[in-house]
Amino acid sequence: MLAVVLGLVGGVGVASAPVLHAVRSADGVAAPSAIGAAALWAAVFAVAAPVLAVPALVARRTAVAGALLAGAGAVSLGAAVLDTQLWTDAIDANRLELFRPETAAELAAGPGAYAALAGHLLIAFAGLLGMVAVHRESLMDGYGDARSSEQVGRATGARVGFLPSAVAVVAAVVLVGALFAPAFVSEDPVILVPTVVESDLAASAGAGVLAAAVLIVVASALASISPPVASGALVGAGLAALGVVGTRLVAGLAAGERIQPGPGAVWGTVGAGVLVLVGVCIPMVDRARDTRILKTLATPSSSAPAQGGQAKKGAVTPSAKGVAKAALRAEAAAARARIARWHVAAGTTGIVTAVLAAAGALLPVLDIPADAVRPDIYATRVVLVAALVLVVGCVWLLLSEFASTVRPAVGVLWVTIPFSVASVSQSVVLATDVPGIGAGIGAALLWCAAVTAGVTGVLTWFAGSAEREEIDTSEEPSTSIAVLAVGGLGAVAAFVGLGLPLFHGTDARGDDYAPASFAEFPWNLDVWGRVLLGVAVVLAVIVASRARPARAVALLLGSAVVVGVYLLSWPLTAARVTDPSMGAGVVPTTVGIVLIAAAAALTTRSRNR
Repeated sequence: MLAVVLGLVGGVGVASAPVLHAVRSADGVAAPSAIGAAALWAAVFAVAAPVLAVPALVARRTAVAGALLAGAGAVSLGAAVLDTQLWTDAIDANRLELFRPETAAELAAGPGAYAALAGHLLIAFAGLLGMVAVHRESLMDGYGDARSSEQVGRATGARVGFLPSAVAVVAAVVLVGALFAPAFVSEDPVILVPTVVESDLAASAGAGVLAAAVLIVVASALASISPPVASGALVGAGLAALGVVGTRLVAGLAAGERIQPGPGAVWGTVGAGVLVLVGVCIPMVDRARDTRILKTLATPSSSAPAQGGQAKKGAVTPSAKGVAKAALRAEAAAARARIARWHVAAGTTGIVTAVLAAAGALLPVLDIPADAVRPDIYATRVVLVAALVLVVGCVWLLLSEFASTVRPAVGVLWVTIPFSVASVSQSVVLATDVPGIGAGIGAALLWCAAVTAGVTGVLTWFAGSAEREEIDTSEEPSTSIAVLAVGGLGAVAAFVGLGLPLFHGTDARGDDYAPASFAEFPWNLDVWGRVLLGVAVVLAVIVASRARPARAVALLLGSAVVVGVYLLSWPLTAARVTDPSMGAGVVPTTVGIVLIAAAAALTTRSRNR
């Protein structure tokens, strides 16, 4: 009850922010007003999850009410970080549901800013209490029950099947990507829309926290053994996210001709809406699959022994057979539990790694004097991409139905973190040679992420070893010559591309500049990171040539993604030079990606024969 009340009070606080004036002009001019349609949309979705929790609480569905608040609270934590920009850089916050600046006059936070921040923090605290309520309910008898015994205690992702789970994960990924895309397309000289990574720290950190919250909620929901709880968490998170990205869409549509919704607002609203839809459908899908299983079990078997017959002499009695089957089932269940623990450990460590990497990329990587100009470290953009790739892969490790299939890919994807961190570290090393400049908190978090990435790789190796203990190894798999030839050529091409610069141009001093190649000695940290990535891809292709088809496909696709992350560093970091042009490494890198993907296709084709 307390959590619901706090959530409602917090929602009312957020809804009242435009009325209380979120900002005021420092020169005494009247405070700018909000866009009414956007303010109304934000108000509705601020109270949506707590309001839905009320009937759930009245119906004594405490776990569902707690899940609704937990999902909304996680997203509200990121929204609270976004609110802090009203104190640091209000005019560029682009919070059109709170105010629309009409001049470039300096703005200061008003009473509405405090109401919005307090409201989001209250909703986040209500979400924490909701999590406590869900945990308390999970200790009760009957939690996670189903009408068919096969479904009892299974993760929701396994209970509802691949399609709903995949749709939820894809929607979360779309929403996360949209958070870092432009929310508006503006021709208004007062409304500037910088990219998220170049925005105020509060904006970039808020987007990162919100993205991590969405991914964690979706992963936790699909891993929950209670479909109603999973439904509540997804619906709560989706509704709260609509209060952020949906508000931007409505504001862009209602702002007039000079401001239009950007791709971030459009795709973010689509992703959040799909999350809500999947959350609503999960209980129905689970019920339908449960009914189908019951009908299958109720069908009499044509191979049942005739009644009245006598057992042959020396035959195993039905009771003995039952005991043997029960022992085999118990042994298989213990093996599955052991493998699942390794998968969860690897997935959790990978998610923590991604969060550390994203936080380090968004926070200052250099500690510089207050009066000095902070340089742009473009390599942090690659870290954000690597973190997103890793967290998407690791989310699937938390779902027992998909973990074994995805695990080989994660065994390669973790390398993108130390690879991208090495590039940032090279910039930090060069910058710290200047007196008065040191490594910042962001650099420390990135180095921690590089360490935990290695731990993730070790855990995925242990998980693979546990999987192999349960596989029939009486027939040693043969080497696929086609996969080794095509994938090997791809790995060699990718390694050549890694050793050559992706771009070149003119630096700030007017000198020619290009990233270091393998031919330049001694190797710097950036080059060592690329060497690590190349070695990992070569080893993955060799292992894939002797692996079973499903594992080989995952390994090869993971390798292609890893090389793709490196290729993306060209457009992400080319801004460090003027008039950048394509370098010698682009073509072999692209060829390597195509050939490795072709090797995966060959593996799939051979499996389907």
